[in-house]
Amino acid sequence: MLHTLIDDVFAPLYGKPCWDVVPGYASFLTLEFGMPHLVIDEPKLLPKSASLRRRRAHARRRVTVRGDWHLWIYCCTWRVLIHGELIGDDTTARRIKRAAHELDGQALQQVIVNPEAGSSVFVFDLGGHLETRPYNRDSEQWHLYEPSGNVFTYRADGYFSHEPGNTVPEQILWRPLSEAHE
Repeated sequence: MLHTLIDDVFAPLYGKPCWDVVPGYASFLTLEFGMPHLVIDEPKLLPKSASLRRRRAHARRRVTVRGDWHLWIYCCTWRVLIHGELIGDDTTARRIKRAAHELDGQALQQVIVNPEAGSSVFVFDLGGHLETRPYNRDSEQWHLYEPSGNVFTYRADGYFSHEPGNTVPEQILWRPLSEAHE
């Protein structure tokens, strides 16, 4: 059942190359899959109680190129291996950029999760492996944003959610991946 759920979620990505693999904030990593399109975040007016810096940042329109699927490697330790050789990891900006560069263009072939360890492995066609391990048992390790608007989130404690992206955090249903029956 476990691999069936993961394979069902990731099946549309299998065989698709990732593109625009880039470092995000701190050690975050993002990968795009599928056709590109623009995401436009309109300016937001924050209350005067917000800092001037936050008000200025939110007063701008942000335009980003995203894929149909957007994979965000989030709060976890991760590393990239190519044919078993460590290429990069989440420890320094230089190692993150090197890992992103090596993964860019590789096609996803398989996703393997181990809920007991809270780890996962993304297997690519040109020998790339992106491995994730938890910082702690409370963190969300990665999010897969789907064209439908749903987001599949995998947590370090082996739980997952598969909800519309606009679901408020208090209403997210977390279920153990080891018992998943989607």
